[in-house]
Amino acid sequence: MTFPAPTLRAFAALLLLAVLPLAGCDSSDSGMDEEPLRQVSYPLAAQSNSGAIPSGVDGTVTFWELSDSQTLVTLELTDGATGADVSHPAHIHQNSAAESGPIAFYLSPIDGSGGGGTSARVIDESFDALADFDGYVNIHESVANLGTIVSQGNIGANADATVTEGLDLVEGGGQTLTYDLGANQNNGNAAPSGIAGDVTFREVTTDLTLVTLSLDLSGATGASVSHPAHIHDNDASTGGPIAIYLSPIDGSDPAAKSSKLVNRPIGDLETYDGYVNIHESLANLGAVVSQGNIGANASAASGGGDDDGDSGNGGGGRY
Repeated sequence: MTFPAPTLRAFAALLLLAVLPLAGCDSSDSGMDEEPLRQVSYPLAAQSNSGAIPSGVDGTVTFWELSDSQTLVTLELTDGATGADVSHPAHIHQNSAAESGPIAFYLSPIDGSGGGGTSARVIDESFDALADFDGYVNIHESVANLGTIVSQGNIGANADATVTEGLDLVEGGGQTLTYDLGANQNNGNAAPSGIAGDVTFREVTTDLTLVTLSLDLSGATGASVSHPAHIHDNDASTGGPIAIYLSPIDGSDPAAKSSKLVNRPIGDLETYDGYVNIHESLANLGAVVSQGNIGANASAASGGGDDDGDSGNGGGGRY
């Protein structure tokens, strides 16, 4: 059958209109990829002071985009752990450093005794909100001596920075595993009856796991110290040496939690022969306030497709 030229043109136009919507539904063929996640870093300058670290320490704070409503904030000291026998609490404050202002966000403290001088904290704010925030970061000597600032730097609206590509997150949000930590009676002063809590492993990338500690409190522990925490080798009843330094929990932090990025795939931690201790303080590591088995030593973990169950917490306060 032969169509007149005008009819052929009309038929072709109708066919094109029918095909275009179908092509637009296939994102793999559209050539339109999602925007990569972002990061931005700001320098923290050493602050001279009259405390345990009189020359202060240099460092970096980095904002990593996790989602539309969450940002991972990491701290890293240039020369690693300070060697002090205290943990260094940190906060994002309102206003510029020159103006000063109240605490806006608690960050995870940095263990002065080891662990590379790093910490992490997930904040329920978008990357854009924090990248534009009118604020600054303070790292303090200790909870007992918040007036002594060892490192400081402006962020967001108060600082110049370049946004670059951030973390290559695993698809689908990654695996999450949570283990219970039991209250451990001890001879300390901060919490002699112990405090229950939990530890969560969150898969961030194929090689990085975010380890978050949380104590079962309606508020801060009220202690004038930060509570150091570690993953130890072996099970809790056997005891063993420190294998991985975690971020301490600030005794004044209303959320009573802390996080740290660990350079291990979550699969390694899921099968790890270990346990977690949360201590009273660096000065009193023998007082373990919270403890629990993880990985190969726990009967089950919640999350990540595993059945909920008893985590096999051990007692005895090993350290």
